[in-house]
Amino acid sequence: MSVFRDYKIIKDPLHGYIKVFPHERCIVDSPPFQRLRRLKQLPAAQYVYPGAVHTRFTHSLGVMHVAGLFAEHLYSKLGIDRAELERLVAIARLLGLLHDIGHGPFSHTFEDHVLSKYGTNHEIVGGRLVREHQDLSSCFDRIEKELGVSAKAMGGMIEAPSAEVWPLTSRVSGGVTERSLYYIIKGAYSADLIDYILRDSLYTGANYGLGLDWVRLAYNSRLVKDRVVLEYKAKDVLDHLLIARLYMFKTVYFHKTARAFDKVIGDLLERADPVVNFGEAVDDLNKYVNLDDESVLGHPEVRALSEANYLLNRVVPYKMVYESLQPIEGSLSTLIGFAKDVIETTLVGRLRASGADVGDSAVFIDTPKLPTNPMFEETEVDLVMPDGVLVSRPVRDTTAGLMPKEIAFFRVYLHTKYSKYLELARTVATSIFKGRELRSFY
Repeated sequence: MSVFRDYKIIKDPLHGYIKVFPHERCIVDSPPFQRLRRLKQLPAAQYVYPGAVHTRFTHSLGVMHVAGLFAEHLYSKLGIDRAELERLVAIARLLGLLHDIGHGPFSHTFEDHVLSKYGTNHEIVGGRLVREHQDLSSCFDRIEKELGVSAKAMGGMIEAPSAEVWPLTSRVSGGVTERSLYYIIKGAYSADLIDYILRDSLYTGANYGLGLDWVRLAYNSRLVKDRVVLEYKAKDVLDHLLIARLYMFKTVYFHKTARAFDKVIGDLLERADPVVNFGEAVDDLNKYVNLDDESVLGHPEVRALSEANYLLNRVVPYKMVYESLQPIEGSLSTLIGFAKDVIETTLVGRLRASGADVGDSAVFIDTPKLPTNPMFEETEVDLVMPDGVLVSRPVRDTTAGLMPKEIAFFRVYLHTKYSKYLELARTVATSIFKGRELRSFY
């Protein structure tokens, strides 16, 4: 009997009606998944774009929907029987539903400032939650019977950093195996990427992703071996997606004020760690699922911190005094992190030498790197050209032109308590970045 025999519907502002089937409802109704309602998708950007209060919960439902449609079109072209098709579609949907289950409070900022300190990331935590948390693992008693996928296998898929370590490897048809599921969730134009670009565009009002005909990508994709291959006639939609992503990073995710609030959130999490004991929660998943944006910011001792006051009252404690946008290539990318610390020390030293009475934390240098492709490494897209020849091209090679692999922002911020040194800081920063001093760093 089909796993898609019965369903409830959820009204989604982006995709319209999303179907949720009984085995998926078990997951959606579980405390670990309901916690995603209390994790904002864009915890820093909401202070710039007031509408950006959507959550990991709605995003996860959206990725499930997109992944299912992609899987339906990809696997239906292989001539497999209906039962096997439905099984693969169901697995793809579950992957979309669970891909963010391991995120902590304040999402990626928590990963950068907390999870990395404890030697883990949200994918690893997500895999553990599926395998070890009773409310989630028990859902797989039914799922394993119906789809042949255990909690252990699903956890392994969530954790997998590449297709090479994908736990499902059985042959589907011809040269296609179950490794192909990886590219639906984590490929060059993945279900995750599609949903967050469209959803973030909608809720921020930035609109770069709105009107993206992502279904055309699904209709015009097929599997060659385990790779998702795009027909050339739909390349314009891929171009739209990549350009939208570029501008969403530049204007939303890396907005100068959003990045200042990201710094505040990161400092808050580091100061909150000994109070909330994040390390204990990472070890004990029952405590981890009680962590969310509200529980951290609502903790009495955390709420008394200056960083909490900044967030609660939308006080921006940093003023940007200098910005430079630079294309970067090759080994230069790895040097930026080192340059950041050196520049901060140099800047503080120069300010003091100029008579400014500033503390060590008076400035911070923000150096986010913006990959101009959907993944955080050089990725290729497989295209079937009009003459039928299959070619692989760097995903950054779009109609926008030959973009550099990455773009680096160099931004200098001064804490507002040193506002009287604003012009001095701007002058010093400009002299460092435009003079000879910076050149020795990269």
